[in-house]
Amino acid sequence: MKESAMIRSYRRRWLVLTPERLYTFKAERRYENPTEDVDLKLCGTVKSADDLTNRQFTFTVQVPDRNFFLMAASDAERNEWVAAIGRATTESRRVRSYSEEVEYQEQQARLAQARPVAQPEGDDEEDEAPVRKGGGARFV
Repeated sequence: MKESAMIRSYRRRWLVLTPERLYTFKAERRYENPTEDVDLKLCGTVKSADDLTNRQFTFTVQVPDRNFFLMAASDAERNEWVAAIGRATTESRRVRSYSEEVEYQEQQARLAQARPVAQPEGDDEEDEAPVRKGGGARFV
């Protein structure tokens, strides 16, 4: 769930975490027209926000011009998201060696080629989600 910027109510959203961005979409596995596009290089903090929202399992992703408030289904799920976004934030800011940068760019090109195209309604085929370099958890 993500808190709306204007209405301040929580709406169900599909989150996709890539090595450099966090996207939200209105529908599951429909990767077009994101409702939010957060550049993780700009992310200052990602942390629990129960005390700020007075709701369980919430966390915030803070960027210079906005604080995004998100809600997970459980404490464990929230902790996974906070850790994964934190890792992606750190990785997106890390200075890479030339060989690491070449490998990273090749991986991004492969991901772009494999990126799913919006499927017609009712197609239940599994889509591949973006995968973090070096393995780790896969979040969609």
